[in-house]
Amino acid sequence: EIRVDCPDDRKFLLAKKATEYFRQRYDVIDIDGVRIKFPQGWGLIRASNTQPALVLRFEATSEAMLNEYRALVQEKLAEFERE
Repeated sequence: EIRVDCPDDRKFLLAKKATEYFRQRYDVIDIDGVRIKFPQGWGLIRASNTQPALVLRFEATSEAMLNEYRALVQEKLAEFERE
């Protein structure tokens, strides 16, 4: 689990932007956050209900794929934050 500090007034907007972006590229489940179904794993982004943070979780078939998915999601979130 990775916690990314994010102001309460931005965290739901960033989660929504992530949903819109990743839905165009992967299968996505958007119940209680966004679960991205990658070819060899998955990633989850959800806004914390108790803290000013986004919570990220990942699983993959290898450490290399895990690192790739984690980097992709974190880079996109950073990009959305700059908008």
